[in-house]
Amino acid sequence: MAKQNKVSRKVQNKGNGNYKIDKGNGPDEVDVDIDLHGANNYEVDKLETDTLPKTIVDQDGNSVSIRWFNNFSIKENNKYIKKKYTVKIDQLQAKLGGGKLVIYSDTHTPPLYYYDGTINGDYFDLDDGDPATGGSP
Repeated sequence: MAKQNKVSRKVQNKGNGNYKIDKGNGPDEVDVDIDLHGANNYEVDKLETDTLPKTIVDQDGNSVSIRWFNNFSIKENNKYIKKKYTVKIDQLQAKLGGGKLVIYSDTHTPPLYYYDGTINGDYFDLDDGDPATGGSP
């Protein structure tokens, strides 16, 4: 995958491990809130969505399009974190429109996959410091 460039001035540190990552220029991008469950020395960056995969293969073997909501990275001591944190996307269920949440991460195998955890309203948990989040039919 091509290098995912940082987008400056899009991350707000709200304190105590809470960050707001503003949407970028992608047509489907939205603001995202993350809760890292306590203050620490985190480096949180907004990343571009332009170079992310445009499609994913569904359970029937069909290639379906992805609408990317946001892309960010979280590092601690210059390494992607591997600890549980919570992501909030306002009106997530409506944005998914009956589709599935899609995650892309260079640190996951496979890098592009359907989220298999629980979505509680607008909230879901991740444990990967290099996620892009999106939706697919």
